[in-house]
Amino acid sequence: MPIHHTVFKNPFEVKTQDVDWVDGMPHSIDYDDRFFQTDAINEIHDVFIKPNNLEDRLQEAHQFTIGELGFGFGMNFLVTALLWNHSKHKSKMETLDYVSIETSLPTKGQILKVIKSFPELEEIGGYFLSNYSPMHNDMQRIDLPELNIRLTLIQNNAEPALQNLLGFSNNLIDAWYLDGFDPAKNKTMWSSSISQLISLLSSNEATFGTFTSAGFVKRNLIKFGFEVSKVSGFGKKRHKLIGKIIPRKHFENPSHVRSPKIAIIGSGIAGSCAAYAAANHGMQVDVFEYGREAACGTSSNPIAAMYPRFSASNSPYAHLIAQSYFFADRIYSQFPNEYKRTGLLFTHFNEYQKEWLEDMMSLDREDIFQLLHEADMKNTYGLESKGLKVLQGGYLFPRELCKRLLENKNIEIYTDHCFESSTEIDAKLALHFSNQLNNNQYDALVIANGAGLLNSVQGLKISKGQLVGLSGTQDVTSKLPINSEGYILPPVNGVTWIGSTHQKDFNDLKPSDKENQELIKRTENNFNIKLHAEGDLLTEARARVGSKDRLPIAGRVSSEQNIYALGALGSRGFSLAPLMGEYIASQISNSPNPISTGIALSINPMRFKD
Repeated sequence: MPIHHTVFKNPFEVKTQDVDWVDGMPHSIDYDDRFFQTDAINEIHDVFIKPNNLEDRLQEAHQFTIGELGFGFGMNFLVTALLWNHSKHKSKMETLDYVSIETSLPTKGQILKVIKSFPELEEIGGYFLSNYSPMHNDMQRIDLPELNIRLTLIQNNAEPALQNLLGFSNNLIDAWYLDGFDPAKNKTMWSSSISQLISLLSSNEATFGTFTSAGFVKRNLIKFGFEVSKVSGFGKKRHKLIGKIIPRKHFENPSHVRSPKIAIIGSGIAGSCAAYAAANHGMQVDVFEYGREAACGTSSNPIAAMYPRFSASNSPYAHLIAQSYFFADRIYSQFPNEYKRTGLLFTHFNEYQKEWLEDMMSLDREDIFQLLHEADMKNTYGLESKGLKVLQGGYLFPRELCKRLLENKNIEIYTDHCFESSTEIDAKLALHFSNQLNNNQYDALVIANGAGLLNSVQGLKISKGQLVGLSGTQDVTSKLPINSEGYILPPVNGVTWIGSTHQKDFNDLKPSDKENQELIKRTENNFNIKLHAEGDLLTEARARVGSKDRLPIAGRVSSEQNIYALGALGSRGFSLAPLMGEYIASQISNSPNPISTGIALSINPMRFKD
């Protein structure tokens, strides 16, 4: 499996800034150094903004990414955001990308305390804090639409964080803020290997600014291809370093198509999330659905739930599951009628699940997990078992949610279109449908039509899943989803849905009475309850697509054409789809990835190719 580089033992390990406050300003205990001067805003302009010529470059560029080593308390980011917010109406680009790396993230309270010392940052800082809620370490994608900024905040040591960006041209940086502590006290941040990674991740017009003037820092940057100058420092500091990359022969910055027009095949949760992300990246999106309305396939179940089966390892899989779950929770929270943020409950643990429960409790994250003892479970839920409540997440109404994700002025939906193939015409893609004519041409194609992916991607498998709806009042009623070996969802319109079956061998998607009865019996045994199944049962049967290694697929399916695939989401579709859609949108728009290279390679659709 590809490597995901991290300094942490698992995605949920917490490391925050350890500081003393001196005259209202933070002072690092670990490095015995101040974060910034009382004249911080002017210092940031002098050390970072002016050496990178940002006032002019942000107006002239069609696309631009700032890279920062040392997020600290977000001061550089907030001052840059303030500059951009005042000038973005003059810019040729729609969104500024900002990638920042920090080992120890600040708390909200710490950022708020800093902001209070700088009144000009209070408004923009308050908006940032309303979107700042890191639930895991490593990569966090934070969209700030009111500022037209896309922040990729990476909690990791500098070297592994930079290694996780290698291999993708859309991760290249145009302007660097090198803001680590004093090199004499923080040598790992200023090592030769860091300088090499900075060079490898620089565009051909990259510049940098830094407060330090240390000789070995200058020599390292020169060694790896930078033109470096020692100039007057800020305030009482005598010197600082500024510079730019020496243009490399045969190096081409990735091409950028302004407002690309893309096609998406499928309007279920995968297609809807891809369309939502693409539209937010400024693309024009045409969505093609074979049915007569959006989300009429697997994503048309009456109700569904998130699935937070996290891992306490530091594998690419563990980070993918954590990052995607909380990203989905943030996206869906914008739609409170379609997504009910109730949390979820796990109960009646088998031996494997008991080990998982112990792993989750060992993480010591009371902001995510709440252990419920038998008495609490009996009183609150009527269940005789201990329980684990995941405080984030909830349940949703799939079809309604998909339709809300597709409500965007940049998205057009075409129903009754049965996709067959695509052909390339002058670097554009033309689509062919078995029952419709389409004369449009597209810059990119995303295939996200569930079982239809079996025609274009190897290594996939398909199974049949069945839900049962029980009318009337049940002995167990809950306002949040309950999970064991199976699940019970909150009642909707007097119906309690339970699930689900998993049939590897099947001939059709007709509901099976035998499977219904077996599911009811299994649910009763798992939860030690009696279900009331009088009268006609409601049943929904759908095709579920997964992969041989149980990881999703997201990315290019062709090294020559701009064709992507998104799917094989298995039972985690609603948790995985938003981040996978954001990843593909970032690839097409040439914006920084929201996931590491190790994760990207792990979900590459071409990994199963012969």
